Amino acid sequence: MDKLLFSLIAGLLYPLAFAPWGWWPLVLVSIALFWWSLNNASPRQAALRGWLFGLGSFGFGVSWLHVSMHQYGDTPLWLAVPMTGLFAAAMALYPALLAGLSARLGQRSIVFVGLWLLIDWLRGLLLTGFPWLYPGYAMTDTPLSALAPLGGIWLVSLITVAAAVSLAELARRRWHSAIPTAVLTLVGALVSLLPLSFTEQTGDPVKVALAQGNVPQDVRWQLTQQAATRAIYADLTGRASPGSLLIWPEAAITEFYQDARPFLLEQGERMNSRGGALITGIPWREYASTGPQYFNSVTVLGGGQGLYHKQKLVPFGEYVPFQEQIRGLIPFFDLPMSSFSRGHAEQPNLTALGLTVSPFICYEILYPSLVAKRSQDSDLLLTISNDAWFGTSAGPHQHFQMTRMRALETGRWLLRGTNNGITALIAPNGKVHARLAQFERGLLEGEVRAVTGTTPFMLTGPSPTLLLAMALVALGRIRRHP
Repeated sequence: MDKLLFSLIAGLLYPLAFAPWGWWPLVLVSIALFWWSLNNASPRQAALRGWLFGLGSFGFGVSWLHVSMHQYGDTPLWLAVPMTGLFAAAMALYPALLAGLSARLGQRSIVFVGLWLLIDWLRGLLLTGFPWLYPGYAMTDTPLSALAPLGGIWLVSLITVAAAVSLAELARRRWHSAIPTAVLTLVGALVSLLPLSFTEQTGDPVKVALAQGNVPQDVRWQLTQQAATRAIYADLTGRASPGSLLIWPEAAITEFYQDARPFLLEQGERMNSRGGALITGIPWREYASTGPQYFNSVTVLGGGQGLYHKQKLVPFGEYVPFQEQIRGLIPFFDLPMSSFSRGHAEQPNLTALGLTVSPFICYEILYPSLVAKRSQDSDLLLTISNDAWFGTSAGPHQHFQMTRMRALETGRWLLRGTNNGITALIAPNGKVHARLAQFERGLLEGEVRAVTGTTPFMLTGPSPTLLLAMALVALGRIRRHP
């Protein structure tokens, strides 16, 4: 019973290592406690302990999901909370699989480390994926984040888990078992201290302006709000400095481009006439032989060109799985704009003011491989979002922390424009250069520069780190069976 309790406690500690709390040493403590709780467990016992760890970490770490269901999806609280719990219980199956497999394969430290990485990668892939709360994100503001250009969040996570397990083994004085993970940790730490540089800022600084309209989520989709929303963004546009690249957030105005085209072209021309450009998120409507299609999109208006349709859609928020069976059951399954189509995988980047801009809409910025691939010929990264769905919870802070890792992985400036925060300019080293306060209307202005060069992670993606994780699992098996 004590090991079950330890697993649950370890899971509850885990989210505290991430934003907004940021107590990053707790990610080491949490993983170390989880590893300790698996000692001498059978595969079945280990799987149960892993599930409890996952229930604690996801149940607490993504508890903010109920806000969108209850506060903005009109789902009763008595139903929203258990639905969030059910999601956490499902996500907990991944650490259950990790723990059960680790026990079945001999409960060796390097096997556990390798499996953690592989199963986290799997979690970000299956059923559109849920790439949330990877351990490396807790290290965003530590020296270990310098590994991101080499192996992305995957390498940072691998070394983080290795460090936690080696600390646990050393605390238990299991010196022999600690050696492989300690060596891996030491090598990772030493590499992170090397003065490596793969990208370079070039050209003159470019002025940017990010508009944060702060339109309340509970009214922004109402028809009676459309004129007021137009006025808000027209005012912010007028305040942007001449020559600026102006960013409006995801679905800045809640009208289809085809319906709001005259207004949008007018705002784009306002910026173009002053030597600037406007990029905005906007719902998009097209007609196919099968009927109308709707996309969550971003487009350039004046001073450039390009249109991008979002590829990675959020289940229930942007499309409803099995919609013929479940639409109408509860209000949450009928949210506004929950019938989007998926954009094509091969879409060109945007161009604005002579810059090539890689756009990512909301959830897409959490997919490291997608960002790495689309960023190879870009000067600048852009992500637009609307985290108002999650109110004052931890969700927007976690999202922002993960966004910063993409700047590190690609060595590029990243612009993040949102409806109500967190709107920010993120430097190529992942540091926050400037930001607006949440829940305030305003315009964030600053300067960025184009970046040339390609990081190793942009070229290889997660493959080398995944191979290393597989090698650790194989090595652990070989050592067990000489």
